[in-house]
Amino acid sequence: MDENFLRHCYVIRNSEHQQTHNHRYTRFDDHRSYTEQQSQQSLPPVDKYHLVYFALFCCGIGFLLPYSIYITCVDYFHSQFPQTAIIFHLNFIYIIVAFVTVLFSNIIANVLSVKRRVIFGYCLTLVILMFITIFCIALEVFSHHLSYSIFLLSVAILAIGCTLQQSSFYGLTSMLPYRYTQAVMTGESFAGLLASSARISTNLFMPNDSHLSTILFFSLGLLFVQFCFIFYILMQRSTFIEYYVRQCENAKRNEDIEFQIRCHAASIHSKQTIVDETEETLESNVTSVREPQFGILTVDTFDDQQQPIIPIHYEYPIKLWFRIKREWYRRVDCMRTIWPYMISIACTYLVTLSLFPGIESEMINCQWREWLPIILMALFNIFDVFGKIFALAAHQLLTPMKLVICSFLRLIYVPLMILCILPKKSPLLSNIFWQFFLSSTLGLTNGYFGSVPMIRAPLPMIEERKELTGNLMMFSYSVGLTSGSLLSYLLDTIIGQSTGVDWCQPLTTLNETKSNMAINSNITDNISP
Repeated sequence: MDENFLRHCYVIRNSEHQQTHNHRYTRFDDHRSYTEQQSQQSLPPVDKYHLVYFALFCCGIGFLLPYSIYITCVDYFHSQFPQTAIIFHLNFIYIIVAFVTVLFSNIIANVLSVKRRVIFGYCLTLVILMFITIFCIALEVFSHHLSYSIFLLSVAILAIGCTLQQSSFYGLTSMLPYRYTQAVMTGESFAGLLASSARISTNLFMPNDSHLSTILFFSLGLLFVQFCFIFYILMQRSTFIEYYVRQCENAKRNEDIEFQIRCHAASIHSKQTIVDETEETLESNVTSVREPQFGILTVDTFDDQQQPIIPIHYEYPIKLWFRIKREWYRRVDCMRTIWPYMISIACTYLVTLSLFPGIESEMINCQWREWLPIILMALFNIFDVFGKIFALAAHQLLTPMKLVICSFLRLIYVPLMILCILPKKSPLLSNIFWQFFLSSTLGLTNGYFGSVPMIRAPLPMIEERKELTGNLMMFSYSVGLTSGSLLSYLLDTIIGQSTGVDWCQPLTTLNETKSNMAINSNITDNISP
């Protein structure tokens, strides 16, 4: 068996033929069959009318819109669950579950196809949104305390479905030209903008009926997610996507065959198999050749007397330990190249999630009142879109190290936005200008420094590493989100809870309100077992 293996891995050529004939040996990675050469010589399919770009843009909206619906509906949650930090809780649970889902998605990336992961994510999202809209908001079937728990549980399940979609789309777009990664990220920003616009519109349309406006708001979100699902199904028929995905799959298949050869050679070495000296010489001098569809080796022969080699594809069993090592070394090899982008995107979203939406929802203005968080979130989402559009045109503006430095400089937003809240009665930055300015620039910088690493990370990678690069960037993105959510809880303890207290009341009325809240809290504690 070992002798046959070496004979199929290397072409044995005598010295006379080497002097008189032109016989080529080429690496399998660079060699293709005639049919494959023909397909490579032809130009790749064109995204006619930018339909694939638009479909991916809608997919970016679809997987982040459910989260944006929950976060943007801050006025409803504050009225239904006063004296609670429900926005912090919703955000934290979503991010933690999303982080775990990203880890799980990296594990199953080679087991389940992108299509299956995305369809499962969409189905899970649609079922949960429909359940919440009908039973929790419209019919109000559950009690007050049970509804609070159901909202938290629903956002956890939504995080699973939405994150499966998100990680799959980033892995998919990493195999496409970089502008399609930007399409997904711009769609994410438009999800927040769409949710903010819809919430403002429903409140203006039904100013006196918060319950009915919230039903309409969630129903519109559910309808739009369904449209995004339809766009994704239609996108699967695109020859444009099939072309680039097939290229990456062939490259990964080539890599797997080479790894099988190395594993088998390692097993031969471990058993101390004696190899003929001639074959050892050929092994050191001849480069192995592989072909994805027709076998391990393909040889160009210009000698009619040369016996043809029938290509046979051998698949040797790979031990579990070798598979684990292979996946680990693949990831380490990618991280050596893209580590500045991983740090940059993690730091960017750490700052953003520590302030948005939790800290922004706690800002106070006596003129705008409950409208203020909605307007601030709308400003953030608008400028986030501008930042992502600018990133497409100027993603080469900064070097990788400058991206890391600028991402760390965004930490200045944390103390500045805290000063927009503290002290509670008269914040140091109480002017509405500071709240609008900081929210707008936070969104602008988040859009740019959150998009550039995602766009540039896959560019220097070889074809078989592009999807893995997208998954690693998604992992770093989730680390930033999780760290930012944990930091937001720390900031919440610093500023203290303001929900349920009207700080715009006169001082005497304010003191009475606070004392009544304390009395009610003590009574509740005494009643509870």
